[in-house]
Order: sequence, then C-alpha cells, then structure tokens
Amino acid sequence: DAERTKVRELMNSLGTPAAADTLRRVVFKETSLEAESAKLDSPQLRTLAWESAIDICESDGATSPTEQAFLTQLAHCLGRPADQARADIAQADALRSDPTSIVPPLPAATLAATAPDPKAQAVEADIQKYAILTAAIELLPQGMATMAIIPLQIKLVHGIGATYGYGLSSDSIKEFIATLGVGFTGQVVEQYARKFLGSIGGMILGGLGKTATNWATGPAMTFATTWAIGSVAAAYYKAGRTLSTTDLKALFGTQVEHAQKLFGQYESQVRQTAASTNAAGLLASLRR
Repeated sequence: DAERTKVRELMNSLGTPAAADTLRRVVFKETSLEAESAKLDSPQLRTLAWESAIDICESDGATSPTEQAFLTQLAHCLGRPADQARADIAQADALRSDPTSIVPPLPAATLAATAPDPKAQAVEADIQKYAILTAAIELLPQGMATMAIIPLQIKLVHGIGATYGYGLSSDSIKEFIATLGVGFTGQVVEQYARKFLGSIGGMILGGLGKTATNWATGPAMTFATTWAIGSVAAAYYKAGRTLSTTDLKALFGTQVEHAQKLFGQYESQVRQTAASTNAAGLLASLRR
C-alpha cells in the first residue's frame, strides 16, 4: 500500500497524460523495463527515474531481495554502473532505517566539533548568513519581504548544491523547496498576512503592539524557515540526493523547531542587519 501511494504521488507530481498511460501499460504488462528505460534520452531523466524507483522501493522500509533484483535490472537498463547502484541502494537502506546515522540534523554544526569539513563549515556559514538576512528583511519597508526572501532562499540552495557538485536550475530548486512543504505562494500570502496582523496589533495596542506582532510572527518564522531549508538542502546534496520525500519533510520539521529555539541567539544580529541593509541595493544584487 505504501508503494502504491508513492507511485500515485509521483504520477500526480508529473501531471501528464503520458505518465498515466505509462502506468496503465505497466499494470497490463504491455511494456517492459527495457522499453521504458530506452525512452529516457538524457542523463537527468535517467537519474530521476533511478531516484524515483529507489524512493518507491524504500517507501515501506528497506529494500527486499526482490526489490534489489529489480533495481539491479533497472540500473543496467539505465546504464548505471553496478557498483554505484549497489552503493546507492545500501545508502538508501541505511538512511531509511536511521536518517541521522548518515545525515546529522545540523550537518556542519555537529560534524565541525569532531572532524572539521571545509565544505560543511562553508555551508553552515551560508545558512546562518541567509537566515539572519531573510529575518532582517522582515523588518524593512512593506513589500520588501515579498520581493527578496524567496529569491534569497533559492540563492542559498543553489550555493549549497554547487558546493556539493550539483548545478541546479531555479525550477529544480523551487521543486525541491516545494517538496519540503514550503509553498512559494503560501509564503507570499503569509508575509502579507503578517503585515496585516501587524496593522491590527497597532490599532489595538498602538505602536508597541504593532512592533511586537511583527517581531513574533515575521523575523522569527522566516529565520526558522530559511535555516531549515538550508539545513535540509545540505543534508540532501551531501548525501547524494538519496533522501526520500518523507525523510526530507521530517528533517525539515525538526530543523524548523530547532531554528525557532536558536532565534534568540541571533536576534541582535537580525536587528543590526536590518539597520544596515540597503533595500534597493539588495534587490539589485538579487537580479544579477
């Protein structure tokens, strides 16, 4: 049942008649693994097929012998080296049984103390920088948050992917962030809602109420969201993009909670950044 649900999710995410037709032909045994694999004419499509297949097989637990045999056959059809395929399956099984055994909740923070990793340290610094900056933008003039926060989050993920050897397009980054359950439209609506709540608070309690409402609902939540997006992206790309959708969402939720608790440590930096950030200059830099 879990695997059937995963297949339906993938078909729905593709959202094309061809996807539904392929599924029908598979169910009625009107095609073969070799025939379908031959239609994938780019490395990106073959990689997507391989990762999706592992995701489905792992959706109800570690892969069974039958599933491993299927994945071995698929790897051959896709031209994936056998040793690499075995490593991918073994890593996916390990991540399924205990995601934190391979990917710590905070990749750089936990590893730096015992085994310094230049890449992880650079990524951690970027996550902290972007979390502070996006939180600070919430305190800038109305409309600034809507225009700048989402591009900054995309830029953060792009940089993390590049650090671990992945060239990411804007669309692929948006899809990755949406997988976490963070909708771009929802973020924009929430930002406008926070402005509205701040106005209501101001009318009821005066300026103090407006400031308190904005501070509680704006910078803290944006800081946590950006921090979590960066942390999950670091885990995902460092692990070779083997984390399943379920694992990504679970890790994102954990990181949001963790970052909300961290926010107090960075509050003064957020205020200082807001005071020194030039809105026009920031928007111009994001367009480059």
